[in-house]
Amino acid sequence: MSQQINLYNPALLPKPDVLSGRMILITLSTLCIALLLAYGVSAWLASRAVSREQLSASTLAQLQTEITRLSQETSGRKPSAQLSAELASLDALLAQHNEVIAVLKSGVLGDTKGVSEYFRAFARQNVDGLWLTGFTVMGAGRDISIEGRTLRADLVPLYIQRLGREDALRGHGFAMLSVQPPPEVALNGETRKTGDFLEFHLASRAPDTPAARGQTQ
Repeated sequence: MSQQINLYNPALLPKPDVLSGRMILITLSTLCIALLLAYGVSAWLASRAVSREQLSASTLAQLQTEITRLSQETSGRKPSAQLSAELASLDALLAQHNEVIAVLKSGVLGDTKGVSEYFRAFARQNVDGLWLTGFTVMGAGRDISIEGRTLRADLVPLYIQRLGREDALRGHGFAMLSVQPPPEVALNGETRKTGDFLEFHLASRAPDTPAARGQTQ
């Protein structure tokens, strides 16, 4: 009977020297390379920063030179007399327009819409066989006078009734109404009628100075 004896003991093996000369050399070499790389990167960044600073300083110097030149040119120029006069004229015109607008908004003139609404009312309300030859609107619509022609006298009250439906003419009364044949004219020694129609005239009162007048044929 045989018995084997294991003489291998890790504790008895020789231990490597960590701080050997080779390891120290490798460590120092790696450290030097890293330092060189860090120095190179730092130098490159510093160079870029210097270049940017120089470019900024050059641009700033150019801007200062341009500002100085423009200031000198501006100070040497005199304002144009013509432009100054035109500006003053425009300011005066603007002030006048503002005064007119203020008066219109104040309501001093009464009806500031003008006579356009009356014109539209006359145009909308038409009666077959009746037509207008003229109309007068005075005093911001307070006084109205209408002249026209009709084939029949009974069409005039119908026309007045239709005008009363218009907002612009609602509440306006007519104090005078006349319907009569047209005047006769003399032709070759004979008196003849001017046409087979009647002339009518409506008025709220006798007109003085017309503020607006429209003529139709």
